[in-house]
Amino acid sequence: MDSIPKDFAPEQTLVPDPDPVAQWLDWEQQANLVGFRTSTEPLEIDVVEVPREELEIQILPGASEAIVRRFLRGDRVCFPRHPLNRDSSVAWFDATPSERWTARFTSSRTLALPGPESGDLLTSLKLATDHPHPHFLQPEKTQLREEAIDAVRWVRTLARVDRLLPTLEGVGLITEVLVILAAGRESGVLVRDLSRFQDGNYYLPALSIPWVGRQIARLHGEDFAEFFGAHFAAVVGRAKARLFARYGLWYKTPNPQNVLLQLDRSLLPTGTLLFRDVGDGEFGTDADSALEIPWTRVTGPLRPETCNSFWAFDEAGDHSIDATTLSDWYARHDAAYADELARWFPALAPGSRVPADERLEHWNHALLGDRAPAEIERAFAAGATTTRDASPT
Repeated sequence: MDSIPKDFAPEQTLVPDPDPVAQWLDWEQQANLVGFRTSTEPLEIDVVEVPREELEIQILPGASEAIVRRFLRGDRVCFPRHPLNRDSSVAWFDATPSERWTARFTSSRTLALPGPESGDLLTSLKLATDHPHPHFLQPEKTQLREEAIDAVRWVRTLARVDRLLPTLEGVGLITEVLVILAAGRESGVLVRDLSRFQDGNYYLPALSIPWVGRQIARLHGEDFAEFFGAHFAAVVGRAKARLFARYGLWYKTPNPQNVLLQLDRSLLPTGTLLFRDVGDGEFGTDADSALEIPWTRVTGPLRPETCNSFWAFDEAGDHSIDATTLSDWYARHDAAYADELARWFPALAPGSRVPADERLEHWNHALLGDRAPAEIERAFAAGATTTRDASPT
């Protein structure tokens, strides 16, 4: 049975759940667009045991032994099925389940596993389904192979770069740790480790900002537009530039469904953002072939995806964010993006005479110019900046 969505009246006082994971799940589910909302209640999903020889399996860097053991059991492998799928072409569509796991809907094809079978580690599953939402038919969502291959490629590249550079500050990545594909087919399971959500902080999906952002800003005695202009718009611009500068990652879908703000126990943003679905990206550099440094050259124009990070903020009914505020947030995003690139590659930075609205175009020319390869190599050799700013822009 579908549960009744909350009103999130702006004048209400926000009282967070004492359990940050439960609060994340509530925000995650309640803030989905009204047309996409489904049950916020736990549900049981079928799990089929499949012979390992019928699968292609990738255990990725950072995978915990506990997660791997949950799925790989000798010569048999647990293969969960999406509860909304109606497409019989999905592998093991009508196979008899061997067990059932407790899950919660989050977004699109992804389910969280907060039940007892998750043990001490919270995980999520992306599963093949033609119905990511009850009333939305999307046959293409049954095809996971290309996305799985991209995820494997990216996670291995991220791990390589992380061995070369100091710890990344201010940005966390929720990546796949296990990929299971039906041999030669499109069906699969992408497993993510969500234990970061169990570190005691709160994690606010950015898609929830129109719904609970006003209450959070008022809790701290701040103006809503100014508060999230500083704590989200500028921070997400800086973070995306940091991902590109470090990993050479063109992040195609940095929409607010895939960005989460870390909040402390008082619900004050800490300046750290988490990104998920990083496998849905492209190599905008030679990061998949450069071996001694993270990357050496840019292969195409910058893709800051400004508007994408504020997707649906103006489609939240009475909670929608007005055009004037969004325009200001776009400008803050782009300014922070350009400033972050200047911290990584100072020799290529624009001069003070370059207007703010022309700085991204400057970076397009600079990073594709003749000087760029040498300056990029010099920046990495010198130890490019990885620290967050003391205060948001």
